[in-house]
Amino acid sequence: MERDLIEEWFELYERDVTSFLIYYTGSMDVQDLVQETFLRGLKKISYFKEGAHPKTWLITIAKNIVVDRARKNNIWNRIKYVLRDDKQIEGLDHTVLLGEMNQELYLAINKLPAKNKEVIILKSILELTSKQVAEILESNENHVNVLYHRSLKKLKSILEKEGFEYEARTR
Repeated sequence: MERDLIEEWFELYERDVTSFLIYYTGSMDVQDLVQETFLRGLKKISYFKEGAHPKTWLITIAKNIVVDRARKNNIWNRIKYVLRDDKQIEGLDHTVLLGEMNQELYLAINKLPAKNKEVIILKSILELTSKQVAEILESNENHVNVLYHRSLKKLKSILEKEGFEYEARTR
């Protein structure tokens, strides 16, 4: 029964977990991390709180796996793990994978400090609510909202310094 539940969650949330890990690690090679997230979820299913949202729980597991792996590596590997590796990126056709504008945004997000990067990914890219982000970051909604707005300002500053051009969208 637990296995069926994890399989259902995999169908529903694998894409969100993968997107989070790509942006969070700065690497397109995250399948091992995705697999480990769902395996750990299966092992820890008894810790899942009734009423919690499976997506936020799984993203929290994914984040913890990345942090655990980073702690196990020496400082140089930790830096390379969190920040993008230019040689690795050169080999990928990001124009096709992410589009030119998304590539610039992707690179700019990876220049943010970790907490700013996390909140941008969770709120803007994965479109989680402030409440869900607060659960993942073990914080409160007000702090998440303040951090999010400060993070957006930092991101905008990075993009402007790099000459990123964008048009304001009107709805």
